[in-house]
Amino acid sequence: MKRTLRSRKPRRRPRVRGGLVAAAAGLLAVNLLAACGGGAASGGPTPTASSSTFIANCKDGATKITFWAWVPGISRAVAAYNAGHPDTCVELEDVGAGNPEYVKLTNTLKAGSGAPDVAEVEYDELPSFEITHSVLDLSKYNANSVKDKFVPWVWQEVSSGDSVWAIPGDAGPMAFYYNATLLSKYHINPPATWAEFATAAAALHKAAPQTYLTSFAATDLQWILSLMAQDNAFPFQYSGGDTVTINFTGPAQTAFADYWDQLLSAHLVNPGTDVDAPSFANLDKGIDASWLSSAWGPSYFAPAAQASVGSWRAAPLPQWTAGTNVAANWGGSSYPVFKQSKHPAQAAAFAIWLNATDEAWNITKTAPSSLFPTYKPLLADPTFQDLTVPLSGTATPYVAFSAAANSATPVQWPPFMTEALTQSTTAFANVASGKQTLKAAFAGFQKTLVNYAKQQGFKVSTS
Repeated sequence: MKRTLRSRKPRRRPRVRGGLVAAAAGLLAVNLLAACGGGAASGGPTPTASSSTFIANCKDGATKITFWAWVPGISRAVAAYNAGHPDTCVELEDVGAGNPEYVKLTNTLKAGSGAPDVAEVEYDELPSFEITHSVLDLSKYNANSVKDKFVPWVWQEVSSGDSVWAIPGDAGPMAFYYNATLLSKYHINPPATWAEFATAAAALHKAAPQTYLTSFAATDLQWILSLMAQDNAFPFQYSGGDTVTINFTGPAQTAFADYWDQLLSAHLVNPGTDVDAPSFANLDKGIDASWLSSAWGPSYFAPAAQASVGSWRAAPLPQWTAGTNVAANWGGSSYPVFKQSKHPAQAAAFAIWLNATDEAWNITKTAPSSLFPTYKPLLADPTFQDLTVPLSGTATPYVAFSAAANSATPVQWPPFMTEALTQSTTAFANVASGKQTLKAAFAGFQKTLVNYAKQQGFKVSTS
């Protein structure tokens, strides 16, 4: 029997401006996007002290650890942990989603006091805390014992060698999320390859000149990077230290840009934005027939959808080589323990329980949290894959998203993603307006990031 998953409240990550401090000089100012979730914690007992602080089921004399997170309803998991672990008292604080948390976290780390024991940190921001030696190596607290419970690619993003810098949490595996009613009308099947995608885009736009197969969100760097990773064209390499690769102009990156430039110049894809009101209107009205979306995408789109509710289906992303099975990930968070913690063993035990146990995932997979797991037992659970969402009617989109979660491509995030995200809006604006090719924007963006990285003291390779 299929179960219905309630749509999750949209939690778009606003872009923010902010500089970074030189790596050799101190902490990176991690002013950036919120990857998943927003707003104060909800659910469970009434918060105490303030609307952003939650304490429940704590025994007198229990060891107190502080946890910063913004996922809606994660207080339910905190209450369950405290009830089952009476010697520990986890106090949840929601200091803001993404950027507000990062600003406060950076300030406390720089000050030398006030940081939480555990905090929610996005995968792309974790290296910013690693390079400043702000997080603990959790291998000393038995973290590697749960390594096999997670899909391999996500473990690579939180570890280096035997060192583990955070416990992975949720993710955003991508799929081809399409309006089945609309594509069926024009006799178009979900494309299995990117070559078929281009052919389908041309056929659809010829048959319906006001309709595009999809939109291309040129100013959303994280979305572009996710698609580049699936094409083996991810532009960054970084494994710690002061050496980094920034390559937007190599053969693989140029081929990726050329592919999309051809579609854009022929007006076969819709240049625009994503995860906002205009993009959702285009999807609902049939202007865009599909979305290269993350698993959290349907919950963003659902509140805006009217005419197309029930028509949406999920298929694997098209492949660059026929017969392969390469997926991509867009979003997600990890849970490091910070060096200021006076109780690192208890903090590590909580981070492991929160992300590597059935008990915790049975809570956080449900609304209002509705996190999409990197935890293999849940990904393989038929009852999870059979969840439905209103946008897809009786179809089960989590089948495709779960498969993608198991085969996404691991990447190496640089320790200056804030600067990259800040600069990208300007760097790619002319691509969105049709005044510049993606290939040319890549070249300019590479120069900007190379100059920045060198100013911060990094040794930079561009190949």
